Amino acid sequence: MQKKFLHLWRRVLGLGTVALVLLLAAVGWCVESPVVINEIFVDGASNYPDWIELYNRGNKPISLKGGVLTDNLGELSWPIKDDFVLNPGGFKVFYCDGAGRYDHTAFGLDSISGEVGLFSPHGGLVDSVTYDGLPRFSSLGRWPDGTGDFFVHASPTRGSANTRSRKYAKSGRKTPVTFSKQSGKYDKLFDLTMSAPDGFQVRFTTDGSLPDAKSPIFTAPLRVDKTTVVRASAVSPEGKVFGVHTRSYILGEHTRLPVISVISDPKNLWDFEVGIYVEGNSENWRHNWRRPVHLDFLDDKDNWQADGRMRIFGGTSRARPQKSLAIYTTSDDQPYGIKHRLFPDNPRFLYAGIILRNGGDAWMRIGSRDAFAQALVRGRVACDTMDYRPVIAYLNGEYWGVYGLRELMIRKNLLARHDLPVQPIDLMDGGAEVASSKGPFAHVKVIPTQGDYRAALAGMNMDAFLDYLAVELYSGNPDWPDGNIKCWRPRSKALKWQWILFDLDRSFNGKRGESVDEDPFPILYARSGGRGLMFRELARNPRFVRDFCARLAVHILTTYDPARALAILDRMVAEVRPEVERHIARWRWSMNPQRLFMSMSRWEEYLDQLRDYCRKRPRAMLAILDSRFGVGKPVDTHVRIALQGKGRILAEGVPLEDGQLDGPVPVKLDITLTAEPAPQYSFKGWAGHPGTGPQIEVKSGQTFEDCAIFEPLDDQKEEQ
Repeated sequence: MQKKFLHLWRRVLGLGTVALVLLLAAVGWCVESPVVINEIFVDGASNYPDWIELYNRGNKPISLKGGVLTDNLGELSWPIKDDFVLNPGGFKVFYCDGAGRYDHTAFGLDSISGEVGLFSPHGGLVDSVTYDGLPRFSSLGRWPDGTGDFFVHASPTRGSANTRSRKYAKSGRKTPVTFSKQSGKYDKLFDLTMSAPDGFQVRFTTDGSLPDAKSPIFTAPLRVDKTTVVRASAVSPEGKVFGVHTRSYILGEHTRLPVISVISDPKNLWDFEVGIYVEGNSENWRHNWRRPVHLDFLDDKDNWQADGRMRIFGGTSRARPQKSLAIYTTSDDQPYGIKHRLFPDNPRFLYAGIILRNGGDAWMRIGSRDAFAQALVRGRVACDTMDYRPVIAYLNGEYWGVYGLRELMIRKNLLARHDLPVQPIDLMDGGAEVASSKGPFAHVKVIPTQGDYRAALAGMNMDAFLDYLAVELYSGNPDWPDGNIKCWRPRSKALKWQWILFDLDRSFNGKRGESVDEDPFPILYARSGGRGLMFRELARNPRFVRDFCARLAVHILTTYDPARALAILDRMVAEVRPEVERHIARWRWSMNPQRLFMSMSRWEEYLDQLRDYCRKRPRAMLAILDSRFGVGKPVDTHVRIALQGKGRILAEGVPLEDGQLDGPVPVKLDITLTAEPAPQYSFKGWAGHPGTGPQIEVKSGQTFEDCAIFEPLDDQKEEQ
């Protein structure tokens, strides 16, 4: 009921994308409370404090003590602890500067667009307001005070009555604008027509800015003879703007890759003080400021649109002229703003956000080194991986080069990938958080030096942990584990601690990477406790050493088999090769001399270096395991498992394609095979080893052949 009211209240207010919530804990607080949000001010560059003004439109004094203010309707962010009494017709201003005391809230308001809300002491929503495209140095306030619509006020009136000097705020309610052409890729120029219901004008822009009552009026067909983004709104005779409709027309683009058109008001990008893409006052691109954005995804098979907020993404790669963008398409009313299958090999179709990634440290080199490292292990490891799809991006109608479309690893996406409902999670980001009192090692006191080590890490998904270690160490990632490390779990404990693979740009001998023969283990041995993922402590336990080395040995023979790795790389390269020359031409002049000399031949050289690493790393890594852990020289081992019924075979938890394993295994390691039945099936036994359970040991140097027997469960037999 509360959510329905919130949705209705937003529509009545007719505002955009920010909500203000106040939780009021005194006499008279209820959904129909006389206390309302009367005015808000958002500077957007911290030169002046943000503030929220409350107004008592009732006829009795009301105490605000116990109320809660928030800039996120999904959280009750800041309780009002002092006994402020608001008299009838009175105003109370709260400053949003992060101070968190007296009448200064613990949060600041998002610039340009955001939400603010007011809740009662019992958690009931009292009032909310959203804003989008609020001009700098202007406020959003009611007129008349307490009861009227919201207007943009060029002269804010903090703590006093609002004036008539105003213009209508943009309405979140959309009045239809009809376009003669939908977003898409077009070969020929055309004339575009637009129309709105009787009594409304269509006002439009072609530079990505939001239309307002001063934008050009559509009166005659618009000639579209080049790539153009059109944003149009229906405007009433009083000058009230009803929503915005956006279309992307990409002309003469013949790429086989999907096209993503990214559209945002130019001031969100290039304004000196609030633009996220520019140096500005303080290297604006270093901040995580979020700005409104519209996406048009254009593909031969699937076109879709989404609205959300974007920010600059990444670490040092933020300084690149082609910047990565994190795009959030989630809200309280709509947790997953993208409901499409983004990645062809993944059946998921719910996403709360995406990344358009520039390649990070591999930018203007290979560009997809991290994507390749993750493609190798996707579906073969228990930790979370990030899917990849190359796309061509346009920014407000300008060609912006090749990007990697990736999933944004935020709460709702992490839950969706594990088919869990939206709920709170613990997400540790960075080595300090992983090692903190809230992280996965917080309750680990002692790792036994003999016997079962898993009990000491009972809260950990050990399969995911072993795979995570194997991938990071095999790939020789030097930019880890102090940074580029994440793990998470639902607070409900529905899952144990999961590990997330991301930012492997320096792996496989990437930028400032390790050589193919480099021992990767010192990076962990140099750190104790959680900062070193307790590897130094775990390595004293022979059973852990055996489990880790055996699992990595199987990955070396299967996941990292050179023929398999090179085939995956060749497929990925073939997708983007037709676009690389244009991409290089777009960006080579934009940074430093090193990029100036980038060319197709240099790109091919980088690929050859990666191929060389793929060929040589398996033998080198087996030698490192023997040198470090004494697992012995590798000996040829052969496994052939036939299947009767439906199921699969795992070797040390790693799936075996066709039930086969061939190649060198360290002589002191045995390999554990597990017969895993498919859903609605059960394991019945090994044909050659009757009476043995689903797990069976294979000696290194052995040729082992058998058949795993799976049978349907009883209810399945009846159906057959």
